[in-house]
Amino acid sequence: MASNEFQKRDVRQEVTQLIIEKLERGVMPWRRGWSSVDKTDMALIPRNGESGRNYRGGNRLHLMVRMLENGWEDPRFFTFNQLQKLGAYPEKGSRGSAVEYWDEMPFWKRRDCSVKIGDEVVRVHGVERVGTQTTAIVGPDMREVYASHLRVVGPGGKEYTWFQAENNLNLVFSRHAVVFNVHQCRGLDKYLAENPIDLPKRTPIELDNTLDAIVVGMKKTGLAVKFEPQDRAYYTPFADVVVLPLREQFDSDVAFRSTLLHELAHATGHEKRLNRETLTKSGGFGSKDYAREELVAELASAFMSAETGIERDDDQHAAYIQSWLEVLKGKDGKHVIFEAARDAEKATNYLLDRADLMREIDRNREKQSTEVEIA
Repeated sequence: MASNEFQKRDVRQEVTQLIIEKLERGVMPWRRGWSSVDKTDMALIPRNGESGRNYRGGNRLHLMVRMLENGWEDPRFFTFNQLQKLGAYPEKGSRGSAVEYWDEMPFWKRRDCSVKIGDEVVRVHGVERVGTQTTAIVGPDMREVYASHLRVVGPGGKEYTWFQAENNLNLVFSRHAVVFNVHQCRGLDKYLAENPIDLPKRTPIELDNTLDAIVVGMKKTGLAVKFEPQDRAYYTPFADVVVLPLREQFDSDVAFRSTLLHELAHATGHEKRLNRETLTKSGGFGSKDYAREELVAELASAFMSAETGIERDDDQHAAYIQSWLEVLKGKDGKHVIFEAARDAEKATNYLLDRADLMREIDRNREKQSTEVEIA
């Protein structure tokens, strides 16, 4: 659902302003965007109720903040049209949440581009791809022509091959939609009965096993992880090492896991992993890149908590709030939070992939061991 009024809204600025207002009150708005271990032991990742796909990047962060703000326990969101298909509708007066998605206009739909066969300008009606072969349906007779036989004239009269035009002239632009959480809707009784939320339990041992798998997986990429009797926790990109105090020095297991996750999130940005610019070009404490990198690590640990059920010590890293406010209020502030959330999602996926890889290796070892014993 998108009205003319909504199309004029600056969604990124709205999301940024919401986060700024909470940070100015000393609250990290993504805090407790999941259920605590002593309740359901599992997180609630915002996702589309029809497709089941998790929202990504800035959309994930925005909807997590809205869930926390309103106390919504169900993570599913629907567009107005999706609700209509289910015979449901938003409650009167409900305020939907904006989500951003990207769309693409192919060059052959642009008015300032033309496609030619020889000297003849032809209209393109569609494109078909079979394997590596691309054909275009062109002209009034709807004939099929190999794309490699076509020439494209772009703005200013510059000529391109079809494949050059795809790389240089396709337009990518953002669109917005409004979504409503299940708690804002009526008429979903049948849907909810047929699609209950199943949240698996996670014991402290399972949480430690998950964290151990992540650590081992990161070590396989060359990262060193050290625990020493001292009072600092940090990641050094030059040496590619995470250093933490001994586990018994932490006030709680939650504080230990949270701190380790945060530093591991930093380590994903190393040039031999995700090569994250905010880490590789950081100017040190007080610089904008440093503040952005801390924001990425903070959001990554929030996303990791939501994905794994590993709780966070939310009192940590509050010292960065002022520096985050400075970058969010800057000239490009409305893009910072979306860029940080995008990078945080990449970091989260990287860490989870390392854990999954180690689990798969362990399963294969157990299988081979069992086969040997049977033999």
